[in-house]
Amino acid sequence: MRKGELTKKKILERSSALFNIKGYSGSSISDIMQETGLGKGGIYRHFKSKDDLAIQAFQYATSQLAERYVEEIKNASNTIDKLKAFISVLKTLVHKEPFPGGCPIMNVMLEADDYHPLLAEQARIAMNQLLGMIEWIITNGVEQGELKPDTKVKQIAIVWISTLEGALALSRLYQDMIYIDTVSSQLLFEIKKQLTAN
Repeated sequence: MRKGELTKKKILERSSALFNIKGYSGSSISDIMQETGLGKGGIYRHFKSKDDLAIQAFQYATSQLAERYVEEIKNASNTIDKLKAFISVLKTLVHKEPFPGGCPIMNVMLEADDYHPLLAEQARIAMNQLLGMIEWIITNGVEQGELKPDTKVKQIAIVWISTLEGALALSRLYQDMIYIDTVSSQLLFEIKKQLTAN
């Protein structure tokens, strides 16, 4: 990787964490300069504007998160274990590591909905990927004969993502895993009703 590419990666790493903690509107170019140790010119050499940096930083954060989901899911051998793997990654977002500030998708969704349409669009794209991941797991389960043929794939994905993101918000707010643990147990209980072995 060339020096310019390394510098750009460093900016994306540091600014994505900063934006995820302080928000896009709460983070100034001065904050980014302080985080990266670069001057304004060094930052704008790689990004056209703060908005351009914000979008690329969000894409960087969500691609890192997607990699974690894929890595965990691919090691699971059946539908239930794949869903448990998905939950285990989501649970890490309650803590300060590896994603300071929690779920970047939820944070941008809440912050950018009204004032930053380009970021809001990026959040929709990322959320569609999460929904797609759950849909793929469920569809694969049906195709493998693990889940009943009449399993409502899209509805299950919507319920899972909506419920887990809400539980994640509560667990972060109260710094208590009981919310996400309770919701996870209930969701897994419901999906087990769709198992063909039942």
